[in-house]
Amino acid sequence: MLAAQYMGPAFLLALGRSWRFREIDLAGAPVADRYRAGASIHALWHSQQLPLTLRHRKENIAVIVSQHRDGEIIARMVQGIGYRTIRGSSTRGGSRALQEFARAASEGHPLAITTDGPQGPARQCKPGAVLAAARTGYPIVPAGAAAVRGWTFNSWDRFVVPKPGSIVYLAYGDPISVPTDLGEDSVADWQARVTEAQNAASAACDAAAASAAGRRR
Repeated sequence: MLAAQYMGPAFLLALGRSWRFREIDLAGAPVADRYRAGASIHALWHSQQLPLTLRHRKENIAVIVSQHRDGEIIARMVQGIGYRTIRGSSTRGGSRALQEFARAASEGHPLAITTDGPQGPARQCKPGAVLAAARTGYPIVPAGAAAVRGWTFNSWDRFVVPKPGSIVYLAYGDPISVPTDLGEDSVADWQARVTEAQNAASAACDAAAASAAGRRR
């Protein structure tokens, strides 16, 4: 069960304010200008959603939250810290959730999806982000996060909660533009591309966090 069920929005905001965010490129070098979502779809892994959600909470982002059993918990969390939530699945092109996502984009909201949620497999992109990108015209921006000190839960995704005061590394890959005329065969190809890009961003953060942890010893 998602760790956020034990954490109210006020607690999460206080925890997030204690973290020290550091943005890096995919080679691990510091990035001077803070990344902002803009007209794009944030693609993040389910395990990393807590630091990324708190980092971008003031950017008017709309996020799809599944109707799976942990979806209500996540919806309450993200609504409580300032997000617009859309309930349902984006994996079918005619779904109401996908239509609502497109409407949010037309109203100027950046978007976000946990691409391997709600049940995995972990760190493998499902079709939702690809279909949403084709529908909205927004590029997908792969995101990664890792904490120097954190708790890792024994869940399917290995959900991570950075400890108070921890440095949290963030990385963002180049935007991935998906064509609007997707065929069924090409969806899987784009899923693989997004998976690779998200894992590259995550690997950069993992390496930076491991290096920083080693220096603290």
